[in-house]
Amino acid sequence: MVAIPGKDYSMGKYEVTQEEWESVMGSTPSYFKNRLRNPVETVSWNDCQEFVRKLNAQSAVKASGLVFRLSTEEEWEFAARAGAKGDYCKLADGTEITKETLGEVSWFDDNSGYKTHPVGRKKPNAFGLYDMHGNVFEWTQSVVGVDRVLRGGSFLSSAVDCTAGYRLWYSPGNRNRNLGLRLAASGRTDGK
Repeated sequence: MVAIPGKDYSMGKYEVTQEEWESVMGSTPSYFKNRLRNPVETVSWNDCQEFVRKLNAQSAVKASGLVFRLSTEEEWEFAARAGAKGDYCKLADGTEITKETLGEVSWFDDNSGYKTHPVGRKKPNAFGLYDMHGNVFEWTQSVVGVDRVLRGGSFLSSAVDCTAGYRLWYSPGNRNRNLGLRLAASGRTDGK
């Protein structure tokens, strides 16, 4: 988990992987099988809630002081931008990603080969978060009507659909091979 500067929450450094999902849930629902370091996908919002419930019930998690959850879309966007004023994120050196340089931080329709990729292979944003743009859409806790909001774009998305401000929403039971999650947490991030 990465503490978000100036905020009282942390975000997963990476999208939840198939390996992590399987360690909590016992199996992976992913369309792209046997790619343990790839993000888990084909998970619904309801599935994510069950994952978070089971994760938080583990004794090691209880002892850590962290309470895992999905982020709100406002938390997600702040973390994704990492101080950028433009459409994408800022890197640690202060450079802002543009549509033309999106491939430095993202797996999207121009470079993905229409499949997911192992997490953390592209550059992180200035907060140290990987794959905030592309790879898989990430479920959030936010609601539009009866639907749940996703952010971030995916390996199937155009550059426009990977911007930090782009929103997508589906019913909480919807599953698709480009829908995944990233954990947020309240509480301590130092494990003490």
